[in-house]
Amino acid sequence: MVITKISKGYKITIPHIIRRELNISEVDNIEWIINEDMNIELIPHKKKSMMDLIGIISDEKLDAVESCEKASRGEF
Repeated sequence: MVITKISKGYKITIPHIIRRELNISEVDNIEWIINEDMNIELIPHKKKSMMDLIGIISDEKLDAVESCEKASRGEF
C-alpha cells in the first residue's frame, strides 16, 4: 500500500513506484472517477505523440502536411 499526503492547494504527488509501474509521465493526464461505493478511481491517459498516430489516417487525398494540420484541428 502507498499513501500520499494532500499538500497546500490540494495537490498530490503520484508516488514513484506507481509512476514507474504505469509508465506515467509529466505530460499525461489522470481521470478522476467517484464510483458507486464513493471511492476514487484514477485512470491514467497517455498523451499521444505523432508517432502514435502514424497509420490511422487513411485519407489518400491528403499529403502528410495536410494530414497533420487536419489532425491538429481534431478533424480526424
